[in-house]
Amino acid sequence: MDEQIKEMMEEEIKAEIEHLSELEPGSEEKSKAIDVMSKLCRLNVEVAKVDTEADEKREAQECEEQFRREQIRQQVRERYVRIGIATAEIVLPLIFYGIWMRKGFKFEQDGTYTSTTFRGLFSKFKPTKK
Repeated sequence: MDEQIKEMMEEEIKAEIEHLSELEPGSEEKSKAIDVMSKLCRLNVEVAKVDTEADEKREAQECEEQFRREQIRQQVRERYVRIGIATAEIVLPLIFYGIWMRKGFKFEQDGTYTSTTFRGLFSKFKPTKK
C-alpha cells in the first residue's frame, strides 16, 4: 500500500510539472500551481524521511535482537563451562584418590613394607564378618 501511495504521489508531481509548463509565467494560476507543487515535493521528502527512519529503526532492532541472542549463547556456553569445571573439581580428585588407594592397597598386600599413610588408614577400617 505504501508503494501505491508513493507511485501516486510521484505521478501527481509529474502531472503538476507538466501542467506548470503550460501556464503563463507570472500569472496567479502559475503561482498557485507552484505552491501546490512545492507542498507535494515537501510531502514527498517527508515520506522518504519517515521511510528511511523506519528502516533504520528496524535495522537497529534487528541488530539489538541479534546481539541479545549472541549474549544468551555466550551465557549458555559459560554456564556449561562452569558446570564442567565444577564437575571436574569433584570427579578428578575422587578418581585420583581411587587410583592412589588401589595402588597403595596393592603395595601393602603382602605386608612386607608398610607406609605411615596406610598404617593410619588401616586403623580406621573396621573388620566385617564374612
